[in-house]
Amino acid sequence: MGRLRGSMRSSSRRSAFLTTLLLKRMESRGLRAFFALICLLAASSVTGRGGAVEDRQKAVDRALDFVQAVASSDANLSRFGSDLLWCFYSISHTSRDRRLGAKAARMGREAAERWRRLHPHVPADVSAGGVYDLLAGAYAAERFGFPDDQFKDELRLAAARFKAKDFLGFDAAREPPPLDDPRRYDIFTDALIRSFFGEAYGIPLGARYREVLRWLPSLRPYEGHDEGMEFDAFYTVTHAIYTLNRYHESRIEPSLIPDEIAFVRRKLDAAMEDEDPEMVAEALDCLKAAGFARDPQVRRGMKYLVTTQRADGAWAGDPDDLYTQYHSAWAAIDGLRDYRFHGEISKLPLN
Repeated sequence: MGRLRGSMRSSSRRSAFLTTLLLKRMESRGLRAFFALICLLAASSVTGRGGAVEDRQKAVDRALDFVQAVASSDANLSRFGSDLLWCFYSISHTSRDRRLGAKAARMGREAAERWRRLHPHVPADVSAGGVYDLLAGAYAAERFGFPDDQFKDELRLAAARFKAKDFLGFDAAREPPPLDDPRRYDIFTDALIRSFFGEAYGIPLGARYREVLRWLPSLRPYEGHDEGMEFDAFYTVTHAIYTLNRYHESRIEPSLIPDEIAFVRRKLDAAMEDEDPEMVAEALDCLKAAGFARDPQVRRGMKYLVTTQRADGAWAGDPDDLYTQYHSAWAAIDGLRDYRFHGEISKLPLN
């Protein structure tokens, strides 16, 4: 997924993931079995005895309430606004559950109006990363009915000061991402996100989206790396799918991306084994986008999320890691909810 913040999410989560995995491998089988039993017993007190659909709805509502609590702080909204606004918008726009969509829309409109008040102008010394962050927030606010033409003009002027490598890390119109760089997956994930939102808002950030996406095959195969790099590769794949289907707006014909689907399936099983709810959640919404909502593996993944939600509504993180807290809640909402797709993608824009 944060779904929009790219390498910030990947680098911090990769470190936490590898540390947790090491600790898990140091545990005895008996201790792990005992711990799993305790988790299941605790989860049963949270999820109750309702049916699977009812349990999912309750988990989604708790998670969305958690995200709303985060967004209710002006300090949080100023720092994480592009993420939080897009969370509310994408849920409101693509949820099959009209009640959930309406709830997210109310939250999003209130947050968008506040975000606009917090960001009346583009700072004169804004960085390339800052331009992207403000652009993504402005685009989401506009989708909620709060456009600002003057702010958009200021963003356009600010963006013109930077080159493609400033925004993307490479010149996607002329070259692939740096394939010998150990950060190549992180770099490419950021490039996908930034080019997508720049094009959607009408202010290109270094390249058109299709100019970036066409380099996806150069990053295959995704398997065969160490665990850290496969972690990064997973988030490249999920964000390729998100940007390709405009964040859950359209279903994707799975035959278009067989390598990516196979990799997501493998990582879903590994994520449940490694107890990584955020990876589980992103794998689920990608598989649902490809038409696998009723697949037994997807059902197992959703059951895993329902039974591991914390009482606060999130799945991971702590007060000192607010990003991971709200990201885990947002990702799980998307992993658990049902989608109302607006069409189907039957051709990849790779040329």
